[in-house]
Amino acid sequence: MDGLRATLLALGLPGLFLIALLDSAGVPLPGGVDIVLMLLAWQQPSRFLLAALAAAAGSTLGCLVLYRVGLTGGDVAMRRLDPAKREWVTAKVRENDILAMLVAVLAPPPLPTKIFMLVAGFVRMPRLRFVVAVFGGRLIRYGGEAYLAVRLGDQALATLQSHYPTIGGVLAVGVASYLGLRWLRKRRALSAVR
Repeated sequence: MDGLRATLLALGLPGLFLIALLDSAGVPLPGGVDIVLMLLAWQQPSRFLLAALAAAAGSTLGCLVLYRVGLTGGDVAMRRLDPAKREWVTAKVRENDILAMLVAVLAPPPLPTKIFMLVAGFVRMPRLRFVVAVFGGRLIRYGGEAYLAVRLGDQALATLQSHYPTIGGVLAVGVASYLGLRWLRKRRALSAVR
């Protein structure tokens, strides 16, 4: 796998696209997309947006592979997952599919992103909504990482890793705020009907 990653890395942006596709489709590659993206953005700062777009597009296509597995072989794939995680993720995707996909692709590790992709297919989330949510979330994530690499150079990865808890906290507060506002709107709508 190390040889494959080195070969793909030597290809530049097309290699990044393929690394993102394979990684998101469930083929584990050492180093992952984030490190390769940041390295390419740091080496070629004028192309950092192209790097983010290549990574987001590749990742979205890879996630579509897992979506398709969930869609066609969902029962078999779902049985292999931890029952508690499966039920929790299924509930979140059914409640608010776009938000669940955004959180899955934006959240720092160890959130199990691949489970969300399988469940999205299993619950038959509309494909266009899935693609828009995954691509948008990945573009935000990879665009931010590429920009950070341009600004901080070789210190970008260490800075990002040291701030994962903060990033996760901000994401959690954002999701909680959104859900709270949604709950208030529903409550007001019910009050207006009565």
